[in-house]
Amino acid sequence: MREIRSYLVRVYRHDAESLAGVVEDVRSSRTAPFQSLAELCQVLSGHKRFAPRTVRRRGRSEP
Repeated sequence: MREIRSYLVRVYRHDAESLAGVVEDVRSSRTAPFQSLAELCQVLSGHKRFAPRTVRRRGRSEP
């Protein structure tokens, strides 16, 4: 049986025909951008890989 995964999907719609956004794997914090509904389906089905996890610093930024 397959493991249940949780994703956060941010969708940016520029107009009625344009769709883009980012999918984030909640467990690993990795993200994958998409530029169409087909790419979104590829990300969620596992056919498109997530980017390596990046470390984000909080607080003051260094000069």
